[in-house]
Amino acid sequence: MTAHHPWFGTDELPPPARIGPEELRRTFVHAMRDVGFDGGQVATRPLTVPAASAAELYSASARLLALLRKALLAAGPGRAERMAALAVDETLHPLFTDDFTEERHCACMARPDAVIGPDGPRFLEVNVGGAVGGAVHTHVLTRTWRRLHADGGRVPFRGHSLFAERRRLFEAVCAELGAERGVALLGTVRDLPGVQGTRYFDLEVEHLRRHGFAAEFFEPEDLHHGHGPDGRFRYPVGLRHFTVAEWRHHGIDLAPVRRALDSGCLLLAPQTAYLVSNKKVLGWVSEGRPWMTGAEREFVHRYLPWTRVTGDRAVVWRGRRYGLGELLLRRRESFVLKKAVGMCGDGVLLGPSTAPGVWADAVGRAVREEDSVAQEYVEPGRCASGLTDGTEAGTRSTTIAPLLGPYIVAGRPAGCLVRYFASGESGIVSMYGHGALINVLVGS
Repeated sequence: MTAHHPWFGTDELPPPARIGPEELRRTFVHAMRDVGFDGGQVATRPLTVPAASAAELYSASARLLALLRKALLAAGPGRAERMAALAVDETLHPLFTDDFTEERHCACMARPDAVIGPDGPRFLEVNVGGAVGGAVHTHVLTRTWRRLHADGGRVPFRGHSLFAERRRLFEAVCAELGAERGVALLGTVRDLPGVQGTRYFDLEVEHLRRHGFAAEFFEPEDLHHGHGPDGRFRYPVGLRHFTVAEWRHHGIDLAPVRRALDSGCLLLAPQTAYLVSNKKVLGWVSEGRPWMTGAEREFVHRYLPWTRVTGDRAVVWRGRRYGLGELLLRRRESFVLKKAVGMCGDGVLLGPSTAPGVWADAVGRAVREEDSVAQEYVEPGRCASGLTDGTEAGTRSTTIAPLLGPYIVAGRPAGCLVRYFASGESGIVSMYGHGALINVLVGS
């Protein structure tokens, strides 16, 4: 049996009282209806860790996000120089606003991905922006667990509210703009596998309205309805729930978005967020930048696996000098290759589980194209979990290798998504295309 990592603690929260597996599964299937959720198996309890472990995960996430922002902004005095440093396709970044807004808000919301390595959290990447997946799932799962475990008003864990933290961000930005509290959610159901209606967006709209905001969801083709008689956009702040690449894939015209920006809507997170999330920036801070302090370098060494931007160049790994391509070929089982821009596990190859020939071809391409990062592989630590298919016979304790996704909004903890395979295996863990189950992490 695989040992459980001590970071996760030893106190297992019991399943909710007075509710059997059939009702538990039915409760989550109903709560998560039409937001993209496979309810064939559900967790029997949230992943509960010691308060100190949860605090470490969130504080390290916020600090790493701030460091990546610093590294991106230091790469050049403006957007053109920063895009050149990253060698990105400028056509994928057409929605910039003014420099002050871009720099101020580019790291306002993010979800790192982390595993628990031998010494604790190790961050594999940092997804930055309003379109980061799993946010609604995290909010609904956390809220549902809180309701199920409530006992006389007391809940035996601390779970952060992602919607509440985003609401506080929107409120602060509206106040800074001197505007009435109003938020437009801009996205499309076409981006959400298995989703038919707009409930995924409506849940947050309803939350904002309950707290005194004017709020509305817009599909891109309906965005013109957001403009008032004077031509100004009626909502001062928007949640940018899309990426340019996805919308171009769907054939969606970005001109209405540009018009909303030019007519007074500040979309969060702004375009620069998608430069901060480029994995090359992660490689920069892993390798070290001249301006980094000793404390910053120590922090990176502690929490970030060895990560390097691919190219035909020399690197130092574990005290020895190698050509990067040579190192990756000789030590395939020790590394992961990732495209610098990608999501949902696309463009990721795990050396330990990739055939040598496939790996060699990918390494050669990555070195030539210089569009990826190589990262030292971290085997995820394991912890206890419970699963049920809604029957007594199908309810069991198990061991999983979770991928943790702590949300950070305006520097504050905002909930934590957990993705894992029911089998306990590790690998490329994604809700979309890889069959991962989801839960949330809470602090005891």
